[in-house]
Amino acid sequence: MIENILQGFATIFSVGPIVGIIIGVIVGIIFGAIPGISAIMAIAIMLPLTFYVEPVVGITMLLAVYKAGIYGGSISAILINTPGAAAAFLTAQDGHALTRMGKSGKALCMALYASVTGEMLSTLVLIFVAAPISLISLKAGPIERVYLLFFAFTVIGSVTGESISRGLLSTCLGMLFATVGMSSITGATRFTFGIPELMSGFTFTPMLIGVLVMPEVIIAIRQRNSAQGNLKLTVSPNPEDNRISWREYRSVLGTIIKSSGIGTFIGSLPGLGSTTAAFLAYGEARRTAKNPEKFGNGSIRGIAAAESANNAVCGAAMIPMLTLSIPGDDVTALLFGAFLIQGITPGPTIFFEHTQVIYGIFAGFLLTDFFLLFFARIGFKFWTKIASVPRYYIFPCVTIFAFAGSFTTNQNINDVLLLILFTMFGFGMRLVGLNPAAYLIGFILTPMLEQNMDQAVAIVGDNYSMYFTTPFAWIFTGLAALSVYSTIRQRKRAKVKRNDSACLEQGEAVADKV
Repeated sequence: MIENILQGFATIFSVGPIVGIIIGVIVGIIFGAIPGISAIMAIAIMLPLTFYVEPVVGITMLLAVYKAGIYGGSISAILINTPGAAAAFLTAQDGHALTRMGKSGKALCMALYASVTGEMLSTLVLIFVAAPISLISLKAGPIERVYLLFFAFTVIGSVTGESISRGLLSTCLGMLFATVGMSSITGATRFTFGIPELMSGFTFTPMLIGVLVMPEVIIAIRQRNSAQGNLKLTVSPNPEDNRISWREYRSVLGTIIKSSGIGTFIGSLPGLGSTTAAFLAYGEARRTAKNPEKFGNGSIRGIAAAESANNAVCGAAMIPMLTLSIPGDDVTALLFGAFLIQGITPGPTIFFEHTQVIYGIFAGFLLTDFFLLFFARIGFKFWTKIASVPRYYIFPCVTIFAFAGSFTTNQNINDVLLLILFTMFGFGMRLVGLNPAAYLIGFILTPMLEQNMDQAVAIVGDNYSMYFTTPFAWIFTGLAALSVYSTIRQRKRAKVKRNDSACLEQGEAVADKV
């Protein structure tokens, strides 16, 4: 393994990958810092550019956008109390409190150092854990993989969105759209309705941009009259108030390591994501703190816990994707598509078929952290200005990139038409509460399910009992049922707590009137 890691660093230390990482870091920070623009939108827009470069360059650039975009969301959260994602909500509480005290530099530094530390620790776990897991995964045959994929569909569908039924329905919709076109197994045409252009199925890039990016543009247009707020910062004249000393960093290092561990564990479980990791780590840090009353009122420990946890998810989320072919969230679903576009199928064999590429990507993961630390630190004043850019300047540019990216994929005007159709479809999904991430994961994993199911049928023949003789069948079926049950139970508890809080507030209001 050490030899592969060294070879990966030799691969990444060339002009192409380094330039790709630098571009990815800068784009990720910019998109993350702009309110309303997320890292996933940046990845979707940058995805067509990876068609024209080598896999190491293209994929490391997207990973750099991913990691830098997660940190970039903390900039707008700290400066203007506008978290770009739910995971940055807790960062906004303590970070913006410090900003109001004139200590925005201290909050930004703490978020940056915690983010980089959490990402590096998670990446090290990815490097040393992913390959051994793949060796275990290789022992699974087509029957076991079918159960594994059904488990993945159930988990993703049940944990995404507020409604389990809508999450599962979104996944099923993705599976349905993936079957459009000619079957790669039987050659039969399905759901083409006599349209020759549908024989090859839906092109991934315009569908991706249409479902994920363009509906956000429409939502921004509908909310164009809402005030974003003017960025007026007061900065303390004391330099110590706008930097993190070694002593301060060392005082929260234990919290960062513990929160990074929580984020790594949560990230390795498909479907939970950075928001869950941030809330769990923040709650644990507050529970064990000597002064929990400071949390939410400008605690650097609170910033450290939330940021290290949600950034640690980045590396860990790659573990199930690379070893089991299960995208853990919407971002890794996009990265899964990027691998497929480059002719690389994530799964246990990837470490043997594309060893140099994978370990080059791992080395790029670590190198990204150093570039993020450098560019984010020297550009605080610039990122402050970026965070205050009104969205009506940004979304026209996003729209242009979306249409250009869809067309350049195959140089086909039909892909632009697909983009428009899937934009309406994606916006409709949001209106009825369906989840785009679950839809995309269903779309991506269905061809793999078809292939493994066909192989499983060929192996089993008429002996259907073979489907149930493998222990994987019972293990993954039990895990799927447990996942749905635990999600239902958790949401019922949350609903009861909300109702109790509402009743308590109503009782207090009545008491005040009396």
